[in-house]
Amino acid sequence: MSITRLSNDKTALPKIARALIPREMFSWALISVTLGALEGGLLGVLVKNVYANAAATPTVNMAVALVSGAPAFANLVSFAVASWARGRDKVYLLSWLMLASSLCVLIIAFSPRTLGGLIMLTLAAVAARIFWSGAITLRATVWRANFPRHVRARITGQMTTLSSLLIAVSSALFGVLLDINEPLARWLWVLAGLSGICAAAVYRRARVRHHGRILKQELQDVSSEPLQHLLKRFFRLLKDDRKFRHYMQGMFVFGTGNLMVTAPLIIILNDQFGLTRTVQVLLTSSLPLLLLALFVPLWAGFLDNRHIIFYRARQSWGFVLAIGCFALASILHWQWLLWIGSSILGIAYAGGVLGWNLGHNDFSSDHSSTLYMGIHVTLTGVRGLFAPAIGVLFYQWLESQAPGLGRYCLLLPLSLSLSGAVWFVVMARRMRAMQS
Repeated sequence: MSITRLSNDKTALPKIARALIPREMFSWALISVTLGALEGGLLGVLVKNVYANAAATPTVNMAVALVSGAPAFANLVSFAVASWARGRDKVYLLSWLMLASSLCVLIIAFSPRTLGGLIMLTLAAVAARIFWSGAITLRATVWRANFPRHVRARITGQMTTLSSLLIAVSSALFGVLLDINEPLARWLWVLAGLSGICAAAVYRRARVRHHGRILKQELQDVSSEPLQHLLKRFFRLLKDDRKFRHYMQGMFVFGTGNLMVTAPLIIILNDQFGLTRTVQVLLTSSLPLLLLALFVPLWAGFLDNRHIIFYRARQSWGFVLAIGCFALASILHWQWLLWIGSSILGIAYAGGVLGWNLGHNDFSSDHSSTLYMGIHVTLTGVRGLFAPAIGVLFYQWLESQAPGLGRYCLLLPLSLSLSGAVWFVVMARRMRAMQS
């Protein structure tokens, strides 16, 4: 079902929800251009290639780990954002977070090609992702309030499809310009930043269904506990909700493997394969995002009528297969297999982005969804903080043992993702047994 049909189907959506879809689509389309400039794979390729002579190789490689891992570890602030935003206007906060993230993109655009510029770019990339992480946390509450459960995955999926297409096209354009005329590529980052500023202005006029009631419930939930006791609420919820705790444990193992891939893969593509910047960006960003856009609708229909645990028990194997292809391609130096792995990764991402944005809703209520999402993305941030760095350090350690041995480094994330996928299968079987 298309966005147009959903917006015109009076049995599918409340009137206010139908009216809100066009503004949501337009604002997220604009910010997607900004996100294209912040894509971890793109920035990793930029750092590895453009700043190769600005610092020692280990330093540059760790910068690759930071910028490629920033989308994940920036989520460490999400739990704090979720608590800080309780009882506050979600649209107002969202628009300001969009603006702050966009301004960081402008800093990236004008970072000089020196060690100082490398530090400036890295800090700006991390800051931009921190602001955007807060926006994603609040967006989960807005989408849950505005769109009913039976169509939420389809609406989210179609918004994600549009966003992914724009990110894929813009990141590919960045990659091509990095090869053809690197100084000119700076102006694409400028345009991306300006696009985000426009998105923030557009979103200021957005609305949230039952906003006042949701804010009142949020304030009531925290009235007996000081706002600063974040960790206490964090662990209390995980202790009380056993199913959600087990789901988070599985996601931690599984997600650690997934987040460990990109940074060492960029280094392998450059050092072991000697591929051009355009090809590196296509393999790590553009192609997966393009496939994500094409396959999100298929995954959305699958998720709409299934609990997230049953969904993950099947969807997670796509990541295992993709990382397996990358590992085998690296070991055997089969460049053609890299393209297959990148394609499978995009298909897996299509299902993963839906599960990541909506999975917590199968455990939470309307007024607690922000807290659940905050826990979910904060744990994503924890593994994002160390997983890319471990992947890079493991690569460098293998290389120190014998030149060329680093091509085996992807076996580590493969083993973790495989363990997580098995975890979800076991959880699904236990849940099915309890229901029968």
